Amino acid sequence: MRVLVQADGTSSLVIEHIKNTRRTELPSHPKVGVAYVYFDYKDRARQTPEVILAELIKQLEFERTAYSPADVSLSPHIKEMYDNLHRQGKRPTLSELRELILSIGVEFGEVYLIFDALDECNEDERKVLLPFMTQLPLARKGNLRFKIMVTGRPYNADMLCAFADAAKLAIVPDEEDMKLAIREKIEAEVAKKRHKISPQLKADIISTVLKKADRM
Repeated sequence: MRVLVQADGTSSLVIEHIKNTRRTELPSHPKVGVAYVYFDYKDRARQTPEVILAELIKQLEFERTAYSPADVSLSPHIKEMYDNLHRQGKRPTLSELRELILSIGVEFGEVYLIFDALDECNEDERKVLLPFMTQLPLARKGNLRFKIMVTGRPYNADMLCAFADAAKLAIVPDEEDMKLAIREKIEAEVAKKRHKISPQLKADIISTVLKKADRM
């Protein structure tokens, strides 16, 4: 299953929901793996496809050991790959990392992968990641089921094309909620810098931000 959520700031709520509810809804196989990546345009240089997949693997490995606290040994799949590549002096390819995610994933009943703010990912890197995101739910390895959620602003043609058949959910913030969030942010910044700000300037800032947000 693939879901494209056209909004920001929803991933943390989704992650908590999955961890708190889905595990109790799978009595026959309660292991639910959750891994997520937050894309930041300021950190594009380090968020390569290889780094992204490696981060997902690391999180799934932590999830796996959390279910078996008595066994904190490294997954044999990870150890085997490390030993082989270390001897050759090589780093894993994208294909090898994808297979490793599948191998670790079979130890869960379901695996949820969440990609937050994908629109902030470099377009060239996104071209590499999108096939991975769209093909993974179709992969078959035992009874493993992968579910993908992507969040981002709905303006990127490559994302809209890749997830044309995915379920979509558009979340539009209420204006009053936005005003409250902006007001709290202003007050926090003012308190941090010990500056004073007039009520009129605060109102002007809120009005300007809302107008710019409406054009996005």
